[in-house]
Amino acid sequence: MEHSKKGRARRKNPSDPNVEGVRRATIMKRVHMARKRGERIPVTFDEKGQPEGKHGDELMSWIGVLAREHVPIWIQDWRSRDLDQVKDIIWKETVTSFTVDGSFRTACIKSCGEAARNFRHDLYKTFVEGFLTEESVWTRPQKVIDNYPNIEEEDWVKFVLYRTSSQFQQLSDRGSEIRTNNEYSSRGGRDGYRKLD
Repeated sequence: MEHSKKGRARRKNPSDPNVEGVRRATIMKRVHMARKRGERIPVTFDEKGQPEGKHGDELMSWIGVLAREHVPIWIQDWRSRDLDQVKDIIWKETVTSFTVDGSFRTACIKSCGEAARNFRHDLYKTFVEGFLTEESVWTRPQKVIDNYPNIEEEDWVKFVLYRTSSQFQQLSDRGSEIRTNNEYSSRGGRDGYRKLD
């Protein structure tokens, strides 16, 4: 088993299901139990409108779960009007589970877009990038099938096609160039700057 610089296990073969260290689906049992009881988890917000405390952390994790469940992995632009229905579903799922008002919708949708982008990046780095010369890269890996059953075979092919296109490579190169010009790297962890004040 190979390890990346960050210590995450990488598969030696995309069809090998026996790999530790690959992110598994987050279940969030407590949120589902509250929903079954018809309850919503109360969230408080700080003066900047950021969710705070344990329930704020749960809310942000829930948004990540919704991103992995509802946002197609083959999308090219989160701002597309074609995704309005997906965004409406994500918002409805959020207000059904947590006590948030409409003023949080924009931040919720933005966070979901970031979570979806990070998920696609992880999928690419773990299952595609090192295996582009292998035919099996075009087939969903068993770990993806087991942990993300909402990702269909057709979605996987579209995802790999886009991630290996010259269009995506140009965007990626431009992003890398911008990042190298950043004077300060973000060191805020999973919450960004939300918890640094």
